[in-house]
Amino acid sequence: MKVIFKLILVFFVLNFYACSSDDDSNDDNTVSLEGVWLLSTLSVESSFDFNNDGVASRNLYEETPCYDNDFINFREDGTVNIVTALTSITIEITSPTEYGHVYECLNGFDQETTWTRNGNTITVENGSTDFIGTISGNTMTVFIENFFQIEMYDGMDYSYPEEDVVLVYTKQ
Repeated sequence: MKVIFKLILVFFVLNFYACSSDDDSNDDNTVSLEGVWLLSTLSVESSFDFNNDGVASRNLYEETPCYDNDFINFREDGTVNIVTALTSITIEITSPTEYGHVYECLNGFDQETTWTRNGNTITVENGSTDFIGTISGNTMTVFIENFFQIEMYDGMDYSYPEEDVVLVYTKQ
């Protein structure tokens, strides 16, 4: 039996976040937000070994090629272009007590919206809910609490815990 869960909503919302960080150094105010920021990390709380290297990782960016072309392009006119892929992860049950997760890269989306900056705080418009983050040097870190819903199987029952997501973008 295969059960599919989607990351579609995760990637839709995560790309509206700009960043967050504990580093509020004044030097970060001089970093220009405008330009292309490439995704370099997409971490969840559970570990996977999709790339079959024998090492499970929480960083889905390292484990799959799905996010290799994800980016955010902040423009001087206050608009932002967000390009992201999507992933479908399926549970593959091999016995009543053993299973694994299998992924499939899906076509994503190309979204346009607006942004503003106040010091190191970045706000990205998203309808009635704005997303706020912080910039630190050439890195934007996005934290989304309880946002990634993953399907788990214990040999008898399925559960759907929510996990935190951390995304890191690096300016090009």
